Amino acid sequence: MTTNHSPQSWLLQQLPRSPDIGNLPCLAERLGRLFGLGDTMTLDAAIAWRSRCPGSPQPAVIERLTEELATSRRALIRRIEDWAGDVTFDDEPTFEPLQNAWLGVQRKVAAASRQLRDKVRKAMKDQNPALAHLAELDSVFDHAMASYTSQCFATVPKELEQRFQTLKDADSPTPDNNDWLHRYCQEAQNLLLAELDVRLEPILGLLEACHNEVSEYS
Repeated sequence: MTTNHSPQSWLLQQLPRSPDIGNLPCLAERLGRLFGLGDTMTLDAAIAWRSRCPGSPQPAVIERLTEELATSRRALIRRIEDWAGDVTFDDEPTFEPLQNAWLGVQRKVAAASRQLRDKVRKAMKDQNPALAHLAELDSVFDHAMASYTSQCFATVPKELEQRFQTLKDADSPTPDNNDWLHRYCQEAQNLLLAELDVRLEPILGLLEACHNEVSEYS
């Protein structure tokens, strides 16, 4: 289930290069821009927060969540691979039907990853103080960055529309030649797969922390 690349860098590779990409500020500076005064106060409270849960990590619970993540990922990948399977055109290919299908899958990816991340955090709060504390911190970061994350992913359809038109103009469609459309669908699929990896990365991090805690208690 792991990959040999950074999901963030892979997502950037799927998008057209712009002057801003590659000149991003350091992580600390970028995070500082996202946290307002209210977020900073909430983060401070989360850092000071201490769980009253005296328990120890429960391996069975963590394994169940890990398997659920793997199952959900496989199901989402299957859906992504067939994202344009139901798209039909009255005449020549147009962007709107493809956009609607792509956005539907993107929303499914976002909703499924959000629900799973919430579920993992909730389970962590019943494990031990260290994991409960990490879940609290993750909740704060998730909330603070939600708007920024949504804005970033919302720009992808605009890039897809430009890419659709570029490929279409470069290779005018005929009944016997829609290679450009196949290429577009493949590129759009790659973007969904990259977004899926980015959205699942925080969940993988939380579960890795859970497995590390189990190892320490073993």
